[in-house]
Amino acid sequence: MRIYEGDFAYEIERVLEPATQVFKGWRYILYRIRPHEQRLSSGEAATDAKAQKLAKAELKKLQLADLEEQRKSAA
Repeated sequence: MRIYEGDFAYEIERVLEPATQVFKGWRYILYRIRPHEQRLSSGEAATDAKAQKLAKAELKKLQLADLEEQRKSAA
């Protein structure tokens, strides 16, 4: 499932053990989607809720850094 927020997005997906296909946890992946899609980072968590919380926190940091960069380039 991909969630879009401005110029960024994140995905939450299940992690399965490759050999047995047993559920291991959740993975989140962060992307910059404009001007072109670029994978920025990822992480794992034990629960879906924790993965979403971590993804949103990291996304907020990326958005703030992006705003700061835009302010510097405008000045």
